Amino acid sequence: MDIDELLAKIDATRPVEHRVDGVWAVWPGVDVRQMAVVMLAAGTHFSTLTCVPTSDDALRVIYHWAVDGRLVNIETAAVDGQLPTIGDLVPAADWAEREAHDYFAIEFTGRAETPPLVLRDGDEPGLFSRTQNVGRDENPAQVARAANASQKGEPR
Repeated sequence: MDIDELLAKIDATRPVEHRVDGVWAVWPGVDVRQMAVVMLAAGTHFSTLTCVPTSDDALRVIYHWAVDGRLVNIETAAVDGQLPTIGDLVPAADWAEREAHDYFAIEFTGRAETPPLVLRDGDEPGLFSRTQNVGRDENPAQVARAANASQKGEPR
């Protein structure tokens, strides 16, 4: 399968870069639902998605697809913390979207619900944004032990 032709079906106007670590399409604002439809029709495999916070409080979201043994990475951004869901089109994306919601508070619009995957029911999403500095200057295990002891009323 010609990956350039495949990606042109999603957006023929934007560049694609072939690197040693895979094919990269850095396309802010890409229609992720169109992406999913095209990739599924071509028989590709959705691997996962990755969220990468940037220095300007934006959030890069990279969709990873396996195409004939090559990794195809399609990067976009969560606009105002939102992206359309592809979970209804790609069942494997349900897990990744729930994880991204728990860790980064991304709202995947169009989902009936987003049950927590790694958080407990009732916990606020955005774990990584709330704990971004934990462990940078301290031992994370000691911080966790101290917090647990404090909650139980035990001495540290």
